[in-house]
Amino acid sequence: MTALPFLRMRRAARGGFTLVELLVVMAIISVLAALLLPALAGAKEHARRTRCLNQVRQLLVGAHLYAADNQERLPSGKSEFPDGVDSHIPVIPRQTRSNLIAYAGSAQLLECPGLGKPFGQPDGWYYPDYGFVIGYNYLGGHLNTPWPTFREFSGWRSPQKATDDSSLVLLTDLNDWSPGYGKTFAPHGAHGPILADADAGNSSAGGASSKAIGAKGGNVGRLDGSVQWVPINQMKLYRASRLWGSGGCFAAW
Repeated sequence: MTALPFLRMRRAARGGFTLVELLVVMAIISVLAALLLPALAGAKEHARRTRCLNQVRQLLVGAHLYAADNQERLPSGKSEFPDGVDSHIPVIPRQTRSNLIAYAGSAQLLECPGLGKPFGQPDGWYYPDYGFVIGYNYLGGHLNTPWPTFREFSGWRSPQKATDDSSLVLLTDLNDWSPGYGKTFAPHGAHGPILADADAGNSSAGGASSKAIGAKGGNVGRLDGSVQWVPINQMKLYRASRLWGSGGCFAAW
């Protein structure tokens, strides 16, 4: 009889944790979280790159389907500016946007997953007098290519027909920047798109290159339908606007 209260006390004591034990458990959880979160973020970015690759592939198919119905000519990439003289990537005319949506199957395919504002608008991102800014560089049907080189930025040849050189690049991820407009796009950083204040253009970067703000690479789709991931350190630099010098747009793929 005298032992019963003692046993009850021991059982009650065993029913909870001491403060020290709780602190140890919390420390272990914090260490595990610190180890696991980067891996989880990396896995999400890997999935995002795969989805982006599939979207680029689907857009390539859409461009070829359009060409098959239009004497092998690819959708036009020239801007809505008079005569298409002042052209830029990633800007495409309204009609080309409609054609790509119709033949590829969805407006969502035109924007890399995870890009923030001003992307994600129901009706797209329209830039007056030029066209729609899409979440990829569409290189088909541009005028007067290769555009002149500027410093270290090369010109590139725009495929006009689906029967052109199959190694020509038709679509790339949006590793673009513009010192003149103070915007920098980096859709694939180590842990996803690099967004400053939810702004895909990263205005605070002041027009620095995509690599400078942490881009890790991008998908490159060719006219033959192939798509491959290219690390940022292996990319070449290109002009992304035809007329402007240091105040224009530049890209890497």
